[in-house]
Amino acid sequence: LKPRLLKHIGRLPAPSPSRNVRAKASAAMISALAFPVPHNPQSYYDALQRRPDFVWLRTTEGEEIPACHIRNQSRGSTPRYTLLYSHGNAEDLAEACEYGYLDSLSQATGADVFAYEYVGYSLSRLQGASASEEGCIRSVDAAWRYCTEQARIPPKHIVLFGRSIGSGPTVDLASRKDVQDCRFSPLDAAGVLLQSPIESGARAVFGSMTSFFLYRLDLFRNYEKIPNITAPVAIMHGTADRVVPVTNGESLHKSLQNPYKPLWIQGRGHNDMPQTQCFKYAREFLEALGPPPPP
Repeated sequence: LKPRLLKHIGRLPAPSPSRNVRAKASAAMISALAFPVPHNPQSYYDALQRRPDFVWLRTTEGEEIPACHIRNQSRGSTPRYTLLYSHGNAEDLAEACEYGYLDSLSQATGADVFAYEYVGYSLSRLQGASASEEGCIRSVDAAWRYCTEQARIPPKHIVLFGRSIGSGPTVDLASRKDVQDCRFSPLDAAGVLLQSPIESGARAVFGSMTSFFLYRLDLFRNYEKIPNITAPVAIMHGTADRVVPVTNGESLHKSLQNPYKPLWIQGRGHNDMPQTQCFKYAREFLEALGPPPPP
């Protein structure tokens, strides 16, 4: 999440019936600031589409978004978890694939990884779509539908994993009973894993009091939704995070119904979390959940 997001929010007029047009314009501006969509080299996007695990998803609004379904072969036919991964806001799926992050995540945890793209990012951006909170929610819903309906992965084999602003769509999904046009409830997911999560867009920068004044303009209000999650939830966060202060992760952890022991990594910030340590924590969480039940 970028600090400049809320630097500009204080200059925006508060929504009111008499300022409807300006309120809508302000919301559009905030979405643009909240989602600094990367413009990576075309070679990244070409390589993404050449991957053997590449798939297209379609949202309920008819938007096409790319995804990758990485299958871990180390356990043969033994049932294994699938991490449904939601990335941060200043990166995209092509970048995560290019640098080998997703393949390394699968190898380190022994899990399959299903990583999807947000509307308005990477190939979706090249098609002319724009990013928004609503688009992110439609995207994670499309990923859930694909995993459960098309790939036929039982919900109890799925662990939802969100990083940074990716905690927004992850928490939203995990806290809901229903997904449109899907028979399977996200409340039945095996677990939830959050890395450097936000309480909300406003709280990440200005704290809880500010989110009250900016309530209508605030994005991804995780603090309202996370108490509804019934699955075990694991949170990791760097204590020196200046982008999303660790108080965000600590506050969310206190609101959990079913908390797993958190990982507060001393002296680490938002973008220097040690990958080996994070992956180890993720694997320990999966092991703590126990073997996935038979399909």
